[in-house]
Amino acid sequence: MGARPEWDWEDLKEFAEQTAPDFEWLDKPGRHQYRWRTMTGRWMTAKRRVKDHRTYLKACGKRYPMDMYVSTAAWLDPTKLPRIRDKSRPHPILLDHWIVFDIDMRPFSQRRLEAARKAACELMDWMTEKEPERIFSHVSFSGGKGFHIFYRDGNRGLFSIPEPKLREESVRADRKELLNRVIEAGHPVDPLVTADTRRIIRLPKTLHGSTGWVCTRIDDTQLRQPLRNWANTIPRHKKSARLPRWGFTMPRFPQMKSSRNHREKRNDNDGPTSIHLEVSSQVPGTRDRNVLLFWIKAKPDKLVERIGHIIDAMDQADIGPCAIWSDDTGALLMVPRAIPAAAFPKLSRRIGAVRLGQNVTSKGHAWVRFSPQFDDTEGWGDPLEARGIHAKEAGGRCKHPWSHGHLLLAERLGFKIEADGDISGTPDLPIRAVKIR
Repeated sequence: MGARPEWDWEDLKEFAEQTAPDFEWLDKPGRHQYRWRTMTGRWMTAKRRVKDHRTYLKACGKRYPMDMYVSTAAWLDPTKLPRIRDKSRPHPILLDHWIVFDIDMRPFSQRRLEAARKAACELMDWMTEKEPERIFSHVSFSGGKGFHIFYRDGNRGLFSIPEPKLREESVRADRKELLNRVIEAGHPVDPLVTADTRRIIRLPKTLHGSTGWVCTRIDDTQLRQPLRNWANTIPRHKKSARLPRWGFTMPRFPQMKSSRNHREKRNDNDGPTSIHLEVSSQVPGTRDRNVLLFWIKAKPDKLVERIGHIIDAMDQADIGPCAIWSDDTGALLMVPRAIPAAAFPKLSRRIGAVRLGQNVTSKGHAWVRFSPQFDDTEGWGDPLEARGIHAKEAGGRCKHPWSHGHLLLAERLGFKIEADGDISGTPDLPIRAVKIR
């Protein structure tokens, strides 16, 4: 994701005063609880009923929200709502409860949002077929990583149960049974939202504090279209984060010294040396299998673009998943799949790892650095930073077995990748220390 917005008090004040939240989908907004997170990270709860923009601003006071939420349930008195385990006060009276499914696909990127959009459409089709008594209301783009899908109960019988505690428990049980059916059908919904009558959900037409995009209600017709057709119609703050295509970003590193300066430094210090660790791409315990393991070196902006092209190529070649680490010299990419050496010439050219393919073809494997560099004048450099796992969908289609040793290496470097198929080789990887003068 692009840089998170750097909010100040005036930003949040201006947005709250000039942009009215969307209350139209609520039958009676004053029956819902409102909670929000301020710029300092503090959570606040409205002490008065919120019915419109005017009462919304009064409830917030000077503590303007960076993230605003509304309860998925309607209560007789939402301003004095006790905790669910509080037995010292009478049980609150539940009047209604939305059925909400939350679908998130991390990280915040065009590719993952498109996957979330497709998943939302599939869930809606499933609900139409399997749960016709649930009445579809609307979908909200969360402003971040996904969508919220809202339904109402066609059968209001549960809300007529006289005893308040039994009524809420019965609604929770009903939502839990529905949620289980949805999850068993393979839909990637958040398991914490749907069944919880005390849950809060982001209020439409308010900011998503982490992105600066606005949570926005969208209709079914719009959701059925590819994200690229309507993403630019979603409102966002002028400080909003860019919606990246691949969800991969690189930190800004200090500008590296020129090679001339490095030569002068070596001369001044009478030949300093550096040491680092390298691991073999070969899958131990196999005759001719290697993993995709290589470095990409470029300026940060160009690096992101190159990695995006590589991930696209992996998707097209059904190769994945790809774990990525970085330091101030570039990015290390690894696909922990045991791939036959005969496939490397074509595959390495296709994804832009030609040198790796040449080494595997000519030498049977490649040595690749995976540690920080130790310089005897400056000590250890910064450790590799885990940047994310990409090409996951391609990984689901990949037919190659996993490399046992490289899975363990990925875990030691910060990524635990679950192997869902055959595993090849032994856990003992060839590693060497290399000294460079």
